[in-house]
Amino acid sequence: MSGKTMKKDKGTFIVKIHECQNATWQGSVLWVEEQQEQYFRSALELLKLIDGAISGIEENIAEGGSHEE
Repeated sequence: MSGKTMKKDKGTFIVKIHECQNATWQGSVLWVEEQQEQYFRSALELLKLIDGAISGIEENIAEGGSHEE
């Protein structure tokens, strides 16, 4: 790629919306690379779950680890 560094994906998430109540989503999110599924009760909670997963990867890499095994 002629001098450019490639950016690696940090995570793949599959979001399943089971229902919508009180003007927000309820459902589950699957983190594909780690095969972990978590249920959420609001869109905000969904975003916090994804952010927490990504932040955990970044902290592990900063400490000298790798997200690839």
